[in-house]
Amino acid sequence: MPSIDLKGARLWLLAAALLLASCATTVTRQAYRHGRLDYRVGALPAEWQPIRFRGANLAFRHRSGGTITASGYCPGGDDVPLEVLTNHLLFGIKTRSELGSTLFMLDGRQALRTHLLGELDGVPIELDLVVLKKDGCTYDLQLVGVPHQFGLRQPAFEGFTHGFATIPRRPEQGSGE
Repeated sequence: MPSIDLKGARLWLLAAALLLASCATTVTRQAYRHGRLDYRVGALPAEWQPIRFRGANLAFRHRSGGTITASGYCPGGDDVPLEVLTNHLLFGIKTRSELGSTLFMLDGRQALRTHLLGELDGVPIELDLVVLKKDGCTYDLQLVGVPHQFGLRQPAFEGFTHGFATIPRRPEQGSGE
């Protein structure tokens, strides 16, 4: 019968567990962590319920209509202007009319906020989009809703946006990649 090095096996299992933990995804109502992405957002009132939304790290729907999402990715390489990143969020939106666009500071970096009207599958929508780049990653925060209720949803989005911050990793946490 072959002998088993229990000490070596334990070390291997510990290393495997640490590797898996560093690659794990953690999602709460106010935070997202996966790989290089580690950020938080402001709290939303209880009427905003978490949902799964393709392409979003965090997504919430208001029980009376409206969706708030947060997404991030770390493409590396190209330094794409904020305006171009915003335009990528608008694929599929027809008949766009920009109501305003402003640069502001968010989490110590310049962010672009764009407010517009549009149509998605023939349905009128209003959007408030925030895009920012930090430490090789791109983040976008979105509020989407119907125009007649949009103003009622903006205060929650303000808190969500102004609570945004990346969470620095401690050296022992590693990058997970």
